[in-house]
Order: sequence, then structure tokens, then C-alpha cells
Amino acid sequence: MTNEHKVVRFDLKDGVTTVGIAKTLDKYCQEGWELVSIIPITTGKHNMTEFRDGGAGWGFGYTSWLMITFSRQSTD
Repeated sequence: MTNEHKVVRFDLKDGVTTVGIAKTLDKYCQEGWELVSIIPITTGKHNMTEFRDGGAGWGFGYTSWLMITFSRQSTD
């Protein structure tokens, strides 16, 4: 028997809450899916300024979305 996989993407800029994530996890687990992983995907911003005698810059990263993977045995 083979496994099938489902990937759910949560875009964190859309106001996703931990309650919303928990409801999704519960929904798929009740449908027979097993949680495989929750992976945070990061995005970064940066800027640099050049001067005659050198330069300056700044940068930061943040979690922009989550990739949640589920698996279950195929019904085929």
C-alpha cells in the first residue's frame, strides 16, 4: 500500500491565529491524516547604503508562512 500526502500552506500575513491552525490540524486528523511536519518558511528584508568611506546597512528575517504536511495510507 502507498501513502498519499497533503500540504497545507498558512500565509501568516493573512491574520492566521493559533486557533485557526489548531482547527485545521484537528480537521485533518479526524479525516485520518497524520501530521508529518510543520515547517516555518522565512522571508527577509535588507537595505544597503554606500558612502565614499564605506557603507552601512540593515536586515532582518521573519516567518512569513507555515508549510504543514500530512500523510495517510492511500485508499487505492
